[in-house]
Amino acid sequence: MEGMWPTPLLRLNIGENVWGKLEFYNPFSRSIKDRTALFLFKQALREKTENIVEATSGNMGIAMAALSSIFNIKFTVFVPTTSPEVFKVMIKLLGSEVITAGTSTTEILPLVKKMSQLGSYKHLDQFHNEVNVIAHYETTAKELDLQANAAGIKIRRIIASMGTAGHIVGISKYFKEKYGDEVEIVGVEPSEGERIPGIKRVTEDNNFVKIAKIDSVIDVGFKDALEGVKEVARKSGILVGLSSGATVAAYKKLGDTKGATILIFPDDAFKYVEELKDGL
Repeated sequence: MEGMWPTPLLRLNIGENVWGKLEFYNPFSRSIKDRTALFLFKQALREKTENIVEATSGNMGIAMAALSSIFNIKFTVFVPTTSPEVFKVMIKLLGSEVITAGTSTTEILPLVKKMSQLGSYKHLDQFHNEVNVIAHYETTAKELDLQANAAGIKIRRIIASMGTAGHIVGISKYFKEKYGDEVEIVGVEPSEGERIPGIKRVTEDNNFVKIAKIDSVIDVGFKDALEGVKEVARKSGILVGLSSGATVAAYKKLGDTKGATILIFPDDAFKYVEELKDGL
């Protein structure tokens, strides 16, 4: 899997100097979650874990199920009822058990914690385990920096969506340590009352956001995220997911900056056909 890195950095035809980091080139879940899953799974292997349980809205579940099938470890995943059906099907296809409950990962986390306490299951906890942040500090951020330097790209702004906040915090920690405020870090979350698959509003109990500075957070509605998906598709020929579309919408609100803007595209459009079709 590590041989798949770096994922491509593509210049987009949606602005003056805008680039997309195409994380759907990761092999298992076709998403940025492969990175976190690999680091968490390595932790589980070091601890000789035999049973893993996790809460996920989708991509992490696929990545963990794939790794579990390779290493013959039992994996049980709790998925919200609101998650696209494709995630549940793919996780089952990989041989893992899917339990559907609640309408969000926030609702189902207590169930996961209870299961890990009652049985022999290890909860790797992508939402609170700082290995999540380390994964992106060590891989996503470093390779983005190397790619930009090799191509002569002067990064001034990085825009990334927020869910667990693992990848934006890992990226911010790296770039703030190396470049300070020369690089602006912008988070993207759904507007109050809106739902965008794969991301959610950051709550007070999220300790990741205390690790590194995020300069600003932009609220984006579902329709704006959908418009972002359509713009990338029709101007750059790339089919990105709705969380990726949300980063485009945030960029549109902010406008261009001196130097390059990097948009982190967590996954592609193929898992979200049902969500996308009514907006076309």
